[in-house]
Amino acid sequence: MIWVAWRQHRAQLITLAAVLLLGGATVLVLHSTMAGRIEELGLRACLSLVEKTPECAPARVEFQDEWFDLLKVGQGAVFALPLLLGVFCAAPLFAREIEHGTHVLAFTQSVSRLRWMITKVAILLLPSAVVLAVLQLLVGRWVAAAEQLGPERSSPFHWLSFDTTGPMPLVHLLFSFAVGALLGAVTRRSLMAAVTTLSTLVAVRAVTSTVAPDFLPVQRFTTPGLSGGSAPDVPGILVVNNGFLAADGHEVPYSAVNQPSCPPEANVVNGEFTVCYEKGGGVTGQFADVIFPSAAPGLQLAEVALFGVAAVLLLVGTAWSLQRQH
Repeated sequence: MIWVAWRQHRAQLITLAAVLLLGGATVLVLHSTMAGRIEELGLRACLSLVEKTPECAPARVEFQDEWFDLLKVGQGAVFALPLLLGVFCAAPLFAREIEHGTHVLAFTQSVSRLRWMITKVAILLLPSAVVLAVLQLLVGRWVAAAEQLGPERSSPFHWLSFDTTGPMPLVHLLFSFAVGALLGAVTRRSLMAAVTTLSTLVAVRAVTSTVAPDFLPVQRFTTPGLSGGSAPDVPGILVVNNGFLAADGHEVPYSAVNQPSCPPEANVVNGEFTVCYEKGGGVTGQFADVIFPSAAPGLQLAEVALFGVAAVLLLVGTAWSLQRQH
């Protein structure tokens, strides 16, 4: 059974090997080149600086102009790979068999339909997981080498950083395979399965990225007056809401804040601007609702559990659908 599955999917497996070799070699070359550029620009002592300093600023700008977008492309490849594998490997997995009628031959053999399904899924899923894990590791080391000069400077809740670290890529791969396998078995057409799989995965990832932060604990910070910001200066912090407060502590709508007509001579330094807004719009302070970076690993674990359970249920649905095929 394994030999038959290998013969059927050898083109995809050879492609996966090529992606691993070419992708891995490219990332290693870029990593080495970037490390040399850091030494050339004398940025070794500036990697951990969050804010630009007069000594590091020019070289930091030059480095980021050259490498920041490339680092993002590397993360984007890790982000997109599970989706592409779900579309081009999992979606046709059963759809092509049913479309061409070759599933009938498989169903007449001594091997059960469940074992047939598990073998076909495993023969592509396991090598795909190895390729993805290796590329994630290489890209992660490349991004980490840039430290605060690269994407690590942004919030860990940024969708590109969040979905390309930890167990997220692998659980997204499992979910993508489960979606593709089920839609292939249900639609029975390779092209239709590929299109619906891509649409479903993009929609699910978009909704999850938008909704997930709403389930995290939010802390509110307030500051009196209108000078400065109210959010703490913590690298990677996520500000989910901010605005103005009245004397009694309730939020003041932006429309009300913009109504006061302050005289042109109002002096911000002497506090006249603040007094004007306090009298005209009732504004006495600012607030910021924030989520700290330490909450990111917990959110990842929650999504891993959610996508993992969903993948198992989808694979069960695939087995049920194949049992009903004739």
